[in-house]
Amino acid sequence: MLKPSQVQAIVTEHDAYWEHKRPRLREMRRLYMTEFWDIGAPTFDQILRTEVPKAYAVVESYLGSLYAKNPSVYVQPDLRGRGNPEVAEATANQYLLTIREQVEDATRLALIYPCAFLKLAPVESVDPLKRVGCAALPPWEVIVDATASSWEAQRWVGHDYLMPLNEARVRYSKRRDQFTPRRFSKWIESSTIAGMDAQRGYSNEAEGDASEWIRIVEVYDLVDDKLLVWSPDYREGDRFLFHGVKVQVGALDPDPEEGVTAEDLGERLRHETTGIPYKSASGRPIVPVIPFYFSRDPDTPLRGYSLIGRCIDQFRELNVMRTYQAQGVRRMARQWLVRSGFLSEDGAAKISQGLDGEFIEVDLQPGAILEGNIMPVPNPPIPADIALYAQTVESDIAAAGLLAPFTRGEVTKSTATEQNLLAAYTTSEIGRMARTRDAAISSIANTYNVMLSVILGDDGEPLSLPNPVGPTLLSADDLTGDFTYWAVDAGTTPMSDMVKRQNLERLLPLLLQLGVDQAVVLAELVRTYELPEAFNVVAPPPAPEALPFPGSPGPEAGGGVLDAMSPPVLPEGAY
Repeated sequence: MLKPSQVQAIVTEHDAYWEHKRPRLREMRRLYMTEFWDIGAPTFDQILRTEVPKAYAVVESYLGSLYAKNPSVYVQPDLRGRGNPEVAEATANQYLLTIREQVEDATRLALIYPCAFLKLAPVESVDPLKRVGCAALPPWEVIVDATASSWEAQRWVGHDYLMPLNEARVRYSKRRDQFTPRRFSKWIESSTIAGMDAQRGYSNEAEGDASEWIRIVEVYDLVDDKLLVWSPDYREGDRFLFHGVKVQVGALDPDPEEGVTAEDLGERLRHETTGIPYKSASGRPIVPVIPFYFSRDPDTPLRGYSLIGRCIDQFRELNVMRTYQAQGVRRMARQWLVRSGFLSEDGAAKISQGLDGEFIEVDLQPGAILEGNIMPVPNPPIPADIALYAQTVESDIAAAGLLAPFTRGEVTKSTATEQNLLAAYTTSEIGRMARTRDAAISSIANTYNVMLSVILGDDGEPLSLPNPVGPTLLSADDLTGDFTYWAVDAGTTPMSDMVKRQNLERLLPLLLQLGVDQAVVLAELVRTYELPEAFNVVAPPPAPEALPFPGSPGPEAGGGVLDAMSPPVLPEGAY
């Protein structure tokens, strides 16, 4: 198991790496926020600085193609037959619909910064299905094993964040005098020495309990299967703050018995463990941190590579060139050179006002001409190379983005064949990123079901699922299986259900022509349209009508239908 000194060394290396990257990360953030010119009290030159929202346009164009409108999954059964894939799919899809905003936030962070993460954490709730929260994390809040070649090959994974001191005292049952509090400060905004000191707890300016925070580092030791909670603000980092995690297990009665407090009921239903409580069906520890890597460092894959960082020089140049052009245009003022004494004060005031249709009288000597007494101040034109250079910068950004021009709303003169080839190339880049997004959605569904199996414990939770499952009692055994999760966009929405129903109506005549049993088709219609089960009855086919015997006058003529079993009546003397 890792020791406190080893965790401190890991955190120190993590801080040193991101501290070196902080100026560049802040510039990426300012480019996206259209705040490239980070100025204080603006002077005249600073007022003339111009921002270009190009970084925002590039990021949001990718996000528009990668955004999952209604993320959902299809669950493939376990090869060993463990668990219930229908129930696992229903619980995962219900949770995915509640975290669409977090998935979008993580996607945006992964496009701006080298990578991003999503963390699932247990929260207090009466409903067991709502005891897992989700949050998008920037890259500097997650400690990775940079020596690993893949996410699964890591020896440890950590989460670094700030927690209110009062909450830490209650959660970990520690005394107030054992902590050294600090003020809350966002890491990306703490660039000065004073800000860095406040971030790391060296400032004594905290006032009141509301402004007292401590730094928490959760480390998942994947080698020894341990969950370690360490803080540099607890006993100077010489000891672990806590081992394991407390998880609220079982169903909570919203109306407890008289005399039983909420704290007593919560302690009674908590499950505490020193190891990682979340395990797959095969026993492998699962870390509730899901990575988003759209691009990777070739030498260090777990560090990532930013889309904005790839074009940061071009974004910077575009802002500088646009500012230069804006300053040049604004300095092209309409100024005039006038011979001294040529205009009176009233005439000069009228020229300054520039009113349309104004007459200005000038007192000239007899025979004197008006030309040569007043002339405009010449302004040198802005070089055309500046505009050409700005166009070159924008083309470099477009080339680095690997997006087709039609995705940016540009009209081209290319042929249909060229457009198809360009669309295929663009789709391959977006498709590669979408595969990363889908893998993250699948990991979220898998992790949630594993955490839900721990939260349920031995209790059951009633569910109402569509046919053929119907009402069922959710248990931990239903979610315990090595399922395969496949991400599907809009897989469980009313619009997708409507499309499925329309496809079924279109295929009904073909299915009946191919000889499919009517009872099977009717059962599928009842299930798809959620009709009453009383409709699921196939009427027997009508009996065939008996034909009259040849030569018989028929029933309408007084004759009868001969019984098939009785022999025919022959004429006398016939054989």
